[in-house]
Amino acid sequence: MEFKSITITNFLSYYDVNEIEFAPTTTIFIGQNNTGKSKLFDAINFALYSRVFLTDPTSDGTNGKWISDIKEISTFVVNNHKLNEALAANDDSLKVAVSLLIDNQTSFITVERSIEFKKSEEKYVYATNNFSVTELDKLDGHVIANDVGEAAEDRLSIYFAPSIKDFFLFQGESANRIMQLQKGGNFSRAVKEIARLSVFEDAKDFAESYVGTVHNRITRKQNKNKEQKEQQEKLQSSIETKKKQLEEYDDKKDEADKNVAEYTDKVEELEEELSKLKEFEDYFKQKKTFEDKMKRIKSELNEANSEKSDIAEDAVFYKIREKIAEFKDFYSKLEEKGEVPPSISAAEINKALNAKVCPICGADLHEGTSGCEYAKSRLPKCDTDKLGSYLRDLNSTFGNANEDIQRIPQNLEDILERKRQLEQKRTRLLQEKEELQGILDNTKINADTEEKKKKADEVRQSLIRYTALLEKAKSDSSKNEGSINVLNKELRNLQHDFKMLVVDDDDIDDRDKILTIYAEKLKNAMNKLYTLAHDTAYNEVQEKANEYYKEMTKENAALVGDIKIDTSTSEIYTVDEQGYRIRNINQGNRISIQLAVIAGILTVAQEQFDQQYPFVTDAPVSTLGGDNKLSTVETMINCFEQSIIIIKDDTSTKNKTNDEIRKLIKESDNVGLAYELSLSKAENISDQYTTYKKIKG
Repeated sequence: MEFKSITITNFLSYYDVNEIEFAPTTTIFIGQNNTGKSKLFDAINFALYSRVFLTDPTSDGTNGKWISDIKEISTFVVNNHKLNEALAANDDSLKVAVSLLIDNQTSFITVERSIEFKKSEEKYVYATNNFSVTELDKLDGHVIANDVGEAAEDRLSIYFAPSIKDFFLFQGESANRIMQLQKGGNFSRAVKEIARLSVFEDAKDFAESYVGTVHNRITRKQNKNKEQKEQQEKLQSSIETKKKQLEEYDDKKDEADKNVAEYTDKVEELEEELSKLKEFEDYFKQKKTFEDKMKRIKSELNEANSEKSDIAEDAVFYKIREKIAEFKDFYSKLEEKGEVPPSISAAEINKALNAKVCPICGADLHEGTSGCEYAKSRLPKCDTDKLGSYLRDLNSTFGNANEDIQRIPQNLEDILERKRQLEQKRTRLLQEKEELQGILDNTKINADTEEKKKKADEVRQSLIRYTALLEKAKSDSSKNEGSINVLNKELRNLQHDFKMLVVDDDDIDDRDKILTIYAEKLKNAMNKLYTLAHDTAYNEVQEKANEYYKEMTKENAALVGDIKIDTSTSEIYTVDEQGYRIRNINQGNRISIQLAVIAGILTVAQEQFDQQYPFVTDAPVSTLGGDNKLSTVETMINCFEQSIIIIKDDTSTKNKTNDEIRKLIKESDNVGLAYELSLSKAENISDQYTTYKKIKG
């Protein structure tokens, strides 16, 4: 799948008809602020996914949201120069359109999306929108498909899965957002689609439904025992109630997780803006130290709870330690008397009789010999031989575990003391958190003007508000997860009681009993299969990401470790050779990690969908400078078969890195085409529009 060209007509900053070609390798667009770079990225998104990024006018141009409602898009999408020209000429209508030509190996695909306007009372209003996908055979030019409307959307989704749009159409400023691993987040949806996890989810749901069907069928059968029937109905009602409660808590947790992802993005944006002020330097240093401490405490508490659970499971042996001691004494006496039966199977005895000789002592086992008679006498005692084997195994097990059993009370006391100490540390950390909040609240802002001071204080207040919202969302998610775990345990117990009740019912035939047991086994098997598919999918993306990351680290000693996609903590980070998390990752390294993961996602998607996705990126290095900016651009060129890179040109500021990027454009064989974007000259700013010139190719 290769983008050949794009035709942009009267769309945003692009006036009239603009046909721009793409190289099969790398195409780079450079331009200063407000020259139409992001509008080019919008044009590609509009063609493929009917969405346009609307920038927040109060921000520095990086904040905003994607608009997908076509009528809302129509309110701001028309090029201003064309609009003024049409009004002056008294045109009855005008049209905005974007057409994308795609090479699909054996065919050419043309994707065209347009909005038409009609004149009404000296202004142009939305009239209609059109969307078409046309596919032509490369060999003879015959039409393979010519779809419009919903049929066109369905056809396009075959080639461009909606879940990976934010990965191959990569907006640098939204990198943190698409890397969120929470359920329902962009990353999770992408992995779910490329790994076909919905198939396993459906199988899991079917198995659950099948269990319900079997239970309901048995419930409908008449029970002679009225008390048992009432108990059965009560259990069934309780099971259904628990399932409904689970659904409600699942929905609540999903909503809370979505809020966590949204508020995390907002807090990160506000923190990044506030961190630029020197007055808050001390606050962010202390905040980083606090967060690291809190993560370590949580990790140690989880480890302590896990150890406590293991000890609790073993405690059952401590309660019967006297019985174990009695068994050990009983076994010792049997052994002294020689009464522990030897472990010789019937198969071994028959084998020796057929061979006419004992393989252990060499005794003659021919018919009529005393050895043969003795061997035959042992055959009826083979069950006793098995008992001897069981006794020896049990004695060995208890012997090995005896010391551990004796240590259980002390181990439990140790782990409880450790938990008490960790909880004390956690309490002290919460006090530190309050002190940290005081620093944020009371830091005095020194600014050149009252306006800047007011703006900075507004950012601070927004950060305080969104941090509180984030903490509440995390708390809601955790509470709902706890409720889900409790309900699942209660549901399993109820289902077990129901199953036992049914199996013991004399009025239920053997077939019903078998169905009940195996329906549960089917459900458990499907749950395990889903978990296996889920873990395999994430591991595959992680493996591919590390392949790309290793390529990046060859020439850069600052990039070390392996990428870890941690679904248990919903984080992506790097670990060292011992598996410990690497902290203090700078922005340049973070973007390299993100690009490696994106390359991993696209590679796995390519293998699953049999499609090669081009990589289109807008402002991927906007927050970088120096060598990081240059090396990141080189990484994108080397990672992807076809890349379209849109970056800011800072030549007006005499930025040395830009000279290096222009040099890269000129000298790299992998850069096939490059364009420089600028604005046309006009008396009114609103009449300016994007112009471009080819600087390579």
